Amino acid sequence: MRARLALVAILLAAAAILLGEAIGDSVTVDEFAHLPAGVYYLETGHFDVYNLSPPLLRELAALPVVAARPAGDFARFTTFPQHWGLGYEFMERNRARYHFLFVLGRLPMIALALGLVVAVYLCGVRHLGAAAGLAAAALAAFCPTVLAHGHLVGTDVGAALAMFLAAWAAFETFRAPTAGRTLGAGLALGAAELTKFSALALYPVLAVLGILASVRGPRRWAPLAVVVAATAVSLVIVNAGYLARGSGTPLAAYTLDSPGLRAWAGSRLGALPLPLPSDFVRGFDRQHVEASGAYPVYFHGVWSTRGWWYYYPVAFALKETLPMLVLLAGGLFALATGRVTRDPLVAAFLVVPPILFTGLFAGFTDIDLGVRYLLPAYPFLFLIAGGALARGVPAPGARLAAALVLLHVLVAAAATPGHIAYMNALAGPADARWRWLVDSNLDWGQELRRLHTYLERRGVEHVGLVYFGRVAPEVYGIDYSVPNGPLEHGTFAVSASLLAGRPYFIYDHGTVYEAPPDAFAAFRGRTPTAVIGHSLFVYDF
Repeated sequence: MRARLALVAILLAAAAILLGEAIGDSVTVDEFAHLPAGVYYLETGHFDVYNLSPPLLRELAALPVVAARPAGDFARFTTFPQHWGLGYEFMERNRARYHFLFVLGRLPMIALALGLVVAVYLCGVRHLGAAAGLAAAALAAFCPTVLAHGHLVGTDVGAALAMFLAAWAAFETFRAPTAGRTLGAGLALGAAELTKFSALALYPVLAVLGILASVRGPRRWAPLAVVVAATAVSLVIVNAGYLARGSGTPLAAYTLDSPGLRAWAGSRLGALPLPLPSDFVRGFDRQHVEASGAYPVYFHGVWSTRGWWYYYPVAFALKETLPMLVLLAGGLFALATGRVTRDPLVAAFLVVPPILFTGLFAGFTDIDLGVRYLLPAYPFLFLIAGGALARGVPAPGARLAAALVLLHVLVAAAATPGHIAYMNALAGPADARWRWLVDSNLDWGQELRRLHTYLERRGVEHVGLVYFGRVAPEVYGIDYSVPNGPLEHGTFAVSASLLAGRPYFIYDHGTVYEAPPDAFAAFRGRTPTAVIGHSLFVYDF
């Protein structure tokens, strides 16, 4: 009973932080297109806009927004499936309540983030004990990356929850196979595949876990039969999610851009009917091209189009709290020494998914844009770290671990409302951390509302503004101009991503143009008057 009351307290505290940041953060870069795309899916039944990921989570975010009846000619985008164009249309047609509509869309995302905490708790209690389950829940609820992206309209936290539930459902089915559990595992797997294309990594993950389970079980064929049956059910769910449009079309019939898919289409397999909806195939093709394309990424003062093999380990180490890192090391040690669990299959369930997912993702993409891409591995890491309080851990070690969990909670809570920009002390002074990471790790256009408040408090009526985002600043009541040419007297605000030299699109009173690399380097040698949210730098000349 005490554990459940503690869980409720954790959920309420996390919900308060998530809701506060959902209201306080301005619309971020990807949200700008995510939410209008979800409304488009529900209004038109088409899925071709912003098909870089499947539609389920955007549709979920759009449900309360559709109920609010937003303005927009969504049907015209069925012949012009351009997601940024749809985003600007949605903004222009709904300016008076634009931010309110996004707060509505963020509410289902908050529910998913809290659902992730509950799922981690239940799994932890079942396999590691009540103390470990509660610790894992606290680590999840106050993880800065979960808090940062759990209140935004996006695919990251929702995909992490769906993939964890699918892996857990399959794992429980491997241990005690029944037709009902196999069906449930297939439904969960299919739902996960409708959240993000990276969920395709679940198939090799489940195959490996199934093989490991078949080695130990009395019916060695049963776990592998579960994998096959769950895969078949998942394909039905994926087709249902896209209304089965174009399913069965051979790959050879598509116009493809990805070299890998083109090679498959040119083989004998390319002539076979593919049991996947056409928008799923086209979206995966487009996403694969973007993931391996010449996209500028940033790390520790350097821009690259190829990325770094060590980017994600370092980014994780910088973006997670120091107590969590210590707990993770302790949990891994306790797991290796058999103190967390003596069941090899439970240990495999904790270790195999994060290793395979991270390895497959890092190995097949060059998208070094944010630690959020690793979120599907996080639930397992929370459980491993929570394992430092498992039943078999000696009392002194468990007391130390409990203190570290509490410290993790306090550190993350103290970062409110700046969880998008959170980095730990390893990254140096808070306002200089942009020299390590930018983009969704720090600066995603979330500070326009707070900039407006800051300018009002100072009595500044006009600001020179360049920020990393898509929303028109005037939507948030900001009177601005875009600096162009020699800097004159006045107040200026510059996003950390652009300060670091990122090339990106600049919105200037209805005109959108692309700023070249290092377009605003002149600000780097200046001392800011203030820094809003560690990501928006204010200068007075």
